[in-house]
Amino acid sequence: QHIKDCGFDMLTLANNHCMDRGEEGLFNTIQTCKEKGFDVIGAYESAEERQKIFIKEIDGIKIAFLNYTYGTNAFAHGTFLENSYMVNLIQPEETKKGSIHLLNEYAQIREDVERIYSGENDEYLAVKPYLEQLERNIMLAREQSDFVIMLLHCGGQYIQEVDPYSIFITEKIRQFGADMVIGNHQHIIQSCDLTDGYLKVFCLGNFMYDHRVVCDGYYFDSPSYNAVLHLDLTKDETGKVEAEKSFSIYTTAFGDNGLPMAMDSADVFRIKNETYIKNQILSSANLFAGKQCYKEVEERYKL
Repeated sequence: QHIKDCGFDMLTLANNHCMDRGEEGLFNTIQTCKEKGFDVIGAYESAEERQKIFIKEIDGIKIAFLNYTYGTNAFAHGTFLENSYMVNLIQPEETKKGSIHLLNEYAQIREDVERIYSGENDEYLAVKPYLEQLERNIMLAREQSDFVIMLLHCGGQYIQEVDPYSIFITEKIRQFGADMVIGNHQHIIQSCDLTDGYLKVFCLGNFMYDHRVVCDGYYFDSPSYNAVLHLDLTKDETGKVEAEKSFSIYTTAFGDNGLPMAMDSADVFRIKNETYIKNQILSSANLFAGKQCYKEVEERYKL
């Protein structure tokens, strides 16, 4: 409800955690989000619902939104989809033939991409139906709208360099007819690419918490800021849509009420109140603790 009250209208549910509580949990999540008044994409209650392209008309411009994920963490919880229509996937679930494991090393991911997509081998035949479904949906979206945006859940976590699979699949999405792809899953800001009007944003970072965290014994010394993408669409008398794109940079800080809030980076530098000073001290302490923790892990396990 708080997310709705903040002004969000749509939620993307195709992500690697959507099956953490199985299909029943996902079904309940979809229903709860709808009951709160959200438009929901990426996960569906029925096969019929999945066939419909979500299109939002804003000021006379029809915008199609699509949402896909690389996987559902099936390798971790062992729960695989029985009803394939429930989640939009760009490849088979983890551990199945044809899937790319994003926890692998960069070189291994690149080798897997080259091997799987080099020809009509068994692995490619396993992933081919997913690519065909992806292409069909983008083509339908293209036919029914003025502008197509893909919201993609893909990429290695806490890695600043874009992985080869993300580069490959975002290029496929361009070839299939999308106008823009906005990625997430990495938790930190990654690069973007603008070629012939097609914008690939691999990750905007997190929306509401610091990336410099200790997770499973690891400390991620990544930039403590995020980005917001602004998209201004205009349509001329011929029906051609022009897209003006810009970004703003922001970070998370504690307000006077002690609660975290997203703030423009320029505003953060202007704040001199006691709460912010305490926040900076706490942040510095967390950074020191994180580095010490990671140092001990390195020594213990000889990383």
